[in-house]
Amino acid sequence: MEEARILQAVAELEKWESRRERVRQRIEKGEGDASELERIEEQVAHYEGLLADMKRESLGGSDVSRTIARTGNP
Repeated sequence: MEEARILQAVAELEKWESRRERVRQRIEKGEGDASELERIEEQVAHYEGLLADMKRESLGGSDVSRTIARTGNP
């Protein structure tokens, strides 16, 4: 498993999670768009699934688990 691919997927997941939080805050203020939040949730689910697949594909998941642990993303 290529560590660069893992790090890229983790970075994308963190980006979408951050965006989700900003949109949620705007929605709470009555300024956000619920459809945007739905699209963001799809992206978060995509990257979570991608990382789960990478973990399953790696030998025992150790490469992905170790890389994710270093990034601080559970």
